[in-house]
Amino acid sequence: MTAKPLERVRLAIVGSGPAGYTAAIYAARAELAPLVVAGAAFGGQLMVTTEVENYPGFPRAWPGPELVELFRKQAERFGARVVFEDATEIDFSTPAVRDRDRRAHGSRPTRWSSRPARRRSGWASRRRRRT
Repeated sequence: MTAKPLERVRLAIVGSGPAGYTAAIYAARAELAPLVVAGAAFGGQLMVTTEVENYPGFPRAWPGPELVELFRKQAERFGARVVFEDATEIDFSTPAVRDRDRRAHGSRPTRWSSRPARRRSGWASRRRRRT
């Protein structure tokens, strides 16, 4: 598969969970015209969360997927552009992100906000050091 021509953007944000969309909102407000490479499985962990009860500014429980939709709409309202393609390659030696169709989105810098892996943190098993 051949690489498509490079599309220049000022800022590429890989990831579309709360961190990715927060970065997009702030970057768009700073007039950086960010491109959010959201991925096909967009929204991060909130997409599998039925109710979020402790998010600031929401006095009642809110469905995770609806929160993600609100984040996206707010980012777009300020000027972020969202593409629902998976980032398949990031070459940090050159400022480019490629999606599944081999389209390149060139930017500098790149904000990486990847989806968390489901795993145990081990924090509960760690003992506090006494000094």
